Amino acid sequence: MTTEELARRVETLETAVHELRGQIESKPSKPKRGILSIVGTMANMPEFDDAIEYGRYFRITGREAPPDWQPGDPIPEPEWE
Repeated sequence: MTTEELARRVETLETAVHELRGQIESKPSKPKRGILSIVGTMANMPEFDDAIEYGRYFRITGREAPPDWQPGDPIPEPEWE
């Protein structure tokens, strides 16, 4: 391949990249709907905080919280058999 052919091919690539960038920048961006956007909206809800605490209780003890337990109460140490 000659230098002139290589230069033409590179110029063609540069033109194509420039056109693609223009197309990408002109498209309206879609709102992001990932898990962080959902959790971010739920993080301001007290029910979400309670759900996190009940999950923590289960992870630590390996069982569901008793009916009289409330978020913020101490979590007992697990009973290993």
